[in-house]
Amino acid sequence: MADQRISLSAWVYLAIAVLALLDAFVHLPPLIPVTAGLIVAFIALEFRHVPMAQKIAGAGLIGVGILGAVFSGHGTDILVDGIARSRIFLLLFFAVSWLQYPVGQSPALQAARSTIISQPPGRRFLFMSVGVHIMGSVLNLAGLSLLATMVERQKDPHLRRRLTMALINGFGTASSWSPFFIGMIVILVSIPSLEWADIGPLGVSLALVMIFAGWAFDRLVLRRSLPAETPGPPVPLARADFWRAAGILTSLIVLALIIVEFAGTSIPVTLGLMGPPFAVVWYMMIGARGTRFPFRAQSLTVDVLSRLPTLRNEALVFVAANIFGVGVASAIPAADLGAMVNAALPWADAKIAALVLFFLSTSLIGLHPVITVIFLSSVLPPEILGLQDWVVGLTYVGVWGLSTMVSPFSGTTLFMSRVTGVPAHIIGWRWMLPLALINGALVAGMVIAIRHLFG
Repeated sequence: MADQRISLSAWVYLAIAVLALLDAFVHLPPLIPVTAGLIVAFIALEFRHVPMAQKIAGAGLIGVGILGAVFSGHGTDILVDGIARSRIFLLLFFAVSWLQYPVGQSPALQAARSTIISQPPGRRFLFMSVGVHIMGSVLNLAGLSLLATMVERQKDPHLRRRLTMALINGFGTASSWSPFFIGMIVILVSIPSLEWADIGPLGVSLALVMIFAGWAFDRLVLRRSLPAETPGPPVPLARADFWRAAGILTSLIVLALIIVEFAGTSIPVTLGLMGPPFAVVWYMMIGARGTRFPFRAQSLTVDVLSRLPTLRNEALVFVAANIFGVGVASAIPAADLGAMVNAALPWADAKIAALVLFFLSTSLIGLHPVITVIFLSSVLPPEILGLQDWVVGLTYVGVWGLSTMVSPFSGTTLFMSRVTGVPAHIIGWRWMLPLALINGALVAGMVIAIRHLFG
């Protein structure tokens, strides 16, 4: 609220977001080291609050990246470039943080949530997967948190596992196509020749197959013969609430596409521009009469700014990943590495399967997929791999969500760990791994088939 304290690190983060927006329209090279310095300052101010495991992982990645940069002979320039590259992702987190507040108070979205979680056992898994997929594809983690209360209050351990898997699978697969998902944005930034239209529509088919596979896995493997509870009658969704919820999601998508089309901005910049005003207008519209403006706008602004320091974990992961990727790429001759890969795997289809397996393997040992994408796109870009850029991009977006499902350090598993009280490594390695392996095989097979169909 208005009496909340906005810390120094929050103001630093706000300055990073403002400079990232400014750089998108007026590119000023002197701003790059300034932005990099602010990013370092933010991480330094918040480093003591980062969990120990992420401190160790981040410091290790940064250390390896610095060694690679120094070995290349251009250490300072490469280091500044690696840090500054992360500003576009920090801008995206800034934009998304505005939307989580109106999501939690929207009557229409609350009504949709009630309808989804009230479904009987035969339909609930599919409803929750599809529901969180649709909401999460636009609202990101705010959409996941909307439905997570169903898992939080679940007493039966087996049912809690099934519902958790429904949410994680439905949410994670949205990265296959959604332009609002961090995975899609990382991949489009890492492969500059790609646009969303090159892989987004094809990614929809991957998402549908993975959601159906999750539902089939639940019914055939996890479902018990007798339900663990006596279900009540499902809550119908009123037509007015349906259209309001659809209108919210559609207006956000349409507005973003209009800005992208006419301003020519990237998705992160577009969300950085429209996210705060969209959230303020939405937040004021759902407030009680007489308190909508300016109190609601001020309240939301202070709430968002005061919580910007909580983005410290994401900032460290993405900065460390960029330093690691840029630093290692500067020290490794891409042509020589590409020749080795092509000699070992001369078949294009085998490379696609190997990429999927590599993503899942690195995520299992704790590496966030952003590290894998930035590393691979730096040392083995599509032309070195001998694959078309859209084939590589489609493979990456297809397996990104699966990687976050099995990684004990991804935002998805960490969030669901807090909700369920189950350790993140249990969720990733024991609960989600079998389904992720099945879906990984399906993604590889579908990308190979699509490549032969359109390649």
